[in-house]
Amino acid sequence: MSRAFRGFIVAILAVLPALAQAGGEGLEVPEAVNRKVPLAGLSGVNLLLGRLYNDNLWLYALLCTALMAVVGTLIAFGTDLLLKAIGLEVHKIEHKE
Repeated sequence: MSRAFRGFIVAILAVLPALAQAGGEGLEVPEAVNRKVPLAGLSGVNLLLGRLYNDNLWLYALLCTALMAVVGTLIAFGTDLLLKAIGLEVHKIEHKE
């Protein structure tokens, strides 16, 4: 990856949060954005995730996205091990061009 492209990506990522917050006056916020999770009766991980959702929706979204990637990777490796255990060899497809 070239330095110019990396610099462009870093600049976009640095400006993106400011753009997301800019110009908020005069726009009505959808009701779903203001929705809060009731925390009564929650404990442990559910309480942690409920508080994160209520306090910082962006961080909650990033955490959920990262957890989905981790779970998908674990499922892929588990499936690979299971297929190897029953005698099937799984490997990358070789492309001939």
